[in-house]
Amino acid sequence: MSLLKSLVSSLIKSKLDDRKKELQARLIAEIGSTESAWVKARNQAYINLLDGANKSVVNRIEKELDKL
Repeated sequence: MSLLKSLVSSLIKSKLDDRKKELQARLIAEIGSTESAWVKARNQAYINLLDGANKSVVNRIEKELDKL
């Protein structure tokens, strides 16, 4: 049972890490393509949050960016 639990946990973490990388790439691309200091600061703050983010934080950042 513990092996299965460990495997599932690893799979979930891997998918979350992939989402974080995709989101970080999106934020970095926007930083590079804008002249707005506000957008650059906001995106850098989101990037800083992503390092320790759990699923709900990643969901929230994605939701906020999709509104723009």
